[in-house]
Amino acid sequence: MKNDEIQMRKRNMKLYPNYTKIACDYLFYYTIDFLFLTQIKYISASDVVLITSIKSIFSILLLIPANIIVEILGRKNSVILGNVINCIYMIMFMVSTSTSFSGILLANFLSALAILIKNIAEPSLLNASIPPSRYKSNIFAKIIAKGKSGYFVLGAISKIIAGYLFTINGYLPFICSLIVLIIVTIISTFYIEPIKKKNKQYNRTLVKEQFKDIRTGFKFIIKSERLKALILASSLLSSIFSISLNYRTSLLKDINLSSSTIGIIGALLTFVSAIASKKQDKFSDKFRNKSLITIAFTIAISDIVAGIAGVDTSYINLSLFIIIIAYVFSRIAHGMYYTIIDRYFRNFTNNKIDTKVFAVKNLVNNTGSAIMGR
Repeated sequence: MKNDEIQMRKRNMKLYPNYTKIACDYLFYYTIDFLFLTQIKYISASDVVLITSIKSIFSILLLIPANIIVEILGRKNSVILGNVINCIYMIMFMVSTSTSFSGILLANFLSALAILIKNIAEPSLLNASIPPSRYKSNIFAKIIAKGKSGYFVLGAISKIIAGYLFTINGYLPFICSLIVLIIVTIISTFYIEPIKKKNKQYNRTLVKEQFKDIRTGFKFIIKSERLKALILASSLLSSIFSISLNYRTSLLKDINLSSSTIGIIGALLTFVSAIASKKQDKFSDKFRNKSLITIAFTIAISDIVAGIAGVDTSYINLSLFIIIIAYVFSRIAHGMYYTIIDRYFRNFTNNKIDTKVFAVKNLVNNTGSAIMGR
């Protein structure tokens, strides 16, 4: 029995960072997805943002069902299911017609469910696979960082390739993305379930437990002035990041840049975020409790400057230069933010309450995105 446990830990810990490099998020997808919806499916930019907002609503509604699914199926089977649903999503994303808005919404419903399941099951699987020790949190962070850094590199490269593929055929980037998702699904079957127990069955008790966890998280946050401020800042900034991603691509398209050029710019900005995320310690030490307000001002000023530069493109080279510089500062803030905000939340929670607080954080963030995107 002990040998089986050792084998499980070795395999899962070795597999996880390599799996994460291609499974962290969709490859050959971002930036190009906006061009695909607006140029191939002929959906307006405002409707694309509306779809993003509706996806946030789906994430709110599916939060508890996703937790229940993981409770019933276990970690490994939930990871596999999440990846299978992602494959179905990518197929539906490609085949949905511009006249079938409901088809695109159904695809985004599946995507929201898959992302939620994976976000719950994957870190839980890794955490349960690491042997107990005082260095467990450090080992967990290093494995996560190794996988994420690999994803940033592959994500940037895939954006460049996707931009060129899109000029040949609009469907090619998403076919590549589907192939990667199929590979990811196959790789996920090689995990070993870290916690073997009798499968739970769906019942009212499971639902009540999930609602109770969220209530507990809300009560804990309400008692802390700092956590209330953090949850508000997190909701606003996450919403702005989510909405701005589509509008930034829209601006580059409006100044008549080709899809390949937009892909290259997207890749460079991804590298900027990756580098910035590694420098967040120095940034946080320098600005301390003013870190989040500094990030907020950077995003606001960058987006305003980019918008003004895009109004008059008489001098296209100058306008493009200003827009890219503005985007660079925005992506620096983006890279800093997601690492800093999670660290702040962990600083004001403990092992007993942290998962409940993060559940509330995700709920409030998706609510904010849904409201602001309308």
